[in-house]
Amino acid sequence: MAQEEKSLDELYDETLESYREFRQHVDEYMTHATRCKDLIKRFDESFAALSKDEKLLQEDKRTQTREMSSFLPKDNSLILKLFVGDFNVVLPRKVDKIKYKRQYEIFKLWYVLGQLAFSVVNMLFGPYRIIEGLLQFYLVWFYCNLTMKESILVMNGSKIRTWWLVQHYLDVILYGFLLIRPDGEFSQQFSLYIFYMSGCQLLQFYYQDGSLYRLRALGRANSMEVSAEGIRVKTFADLAFLLPFFMLLYLFQSYNGYTLWWLSSTAKYDERWEVVVCALLFFSISAGNIFTLIQVMVLKYKINIRNLNADTIRRNLSAESLIGRFNPPLEKED
Repeated sequence: MAQEEKSLDELYDETLESYREFRQHVDEYMTHATRCKDLIKRFDESFAALSKDEKLLQEDKRTQTREMSSFLPKDNSLILKLFVGDFNVVLPRKVDKIKYKRQYEIFKLWYVLGQLAFSVVNMLFGPYRIIEGLLQFYLVWFYCNLTMKESILVMNGSKIRTWWLVQHYLDVILYGFLLIRPDGEFSQQFSLYIFYMSGCQLLQFYYQDGSLYRLRALGRANSMEVSAEGIRVKTFADLAFLLPFFMLLYLFQSYNGYTLWWLSSTAKYDERWEVVVCALLFFSISAGNIFTLIQVMVLKYKINIRNLNADTIRRNLSAESLIGRFNPPLEKED
């Protein structure tokens, strides 16, 4: 018994010592994190003062400092402050970031399969208001979760375009209003829209997930990049393949807006203001998606030109270095 008590006392002492070391490392971690944030801020200021050609030569260092900042604590975005306050959501280890990102991808995949099943059932056996209502409630629940997860991913270094975040906020509002609208002529069209959108999302997920895997292996993509609901900038090969499908999807969104706008003028819906709101939301989402698609295409063109200029500058500097090595300057005679 005495031996057991002694072992328990030793175990407690070791635990206490380990905890003290842990607290010490936490304090040191916060001190070093604050210093790193200050140094990165100073580096950004110095980088901003460089000329255009100098920035091209220092772009790799700028990219590395951005990745460093993704491991440092930072202030939460507005949406996160509303839900979790100032709680630090930045994961300190890269393996945890990648694990969370993968869980996000799997969450999206299972959601798309779920909404696909709902839409097929409603098209084959409907329209039933209860099935459509469950689908719309499912969409509201999903996009509420998705906005939170994407906000956390952005805080941890993922690059998600601002429009995709805004679109998901609009989706929450849109499907919430569709949930309370009366059933009628739009039910089958909405189910067909969800069915087609699910197909595009599945196609985009499998195609871009494979492309991102190849780019990460080549060192041309960040490990925290995710497959977004649209055309990515870095995988230009996706553009030719996915563009027709997503362009048709965006036009379908405009057609949904037109249908709801027309229904709002009929006697059945003339006093249902939520139908007008849904029409405006569909128009806004469609216009935002088309504008973002054009912006992505222009940005990709500019990135290709910038990379070409950077390669040209590097080759010129290498050539000058070789010329200087084999042709040293002549010494002046006395």
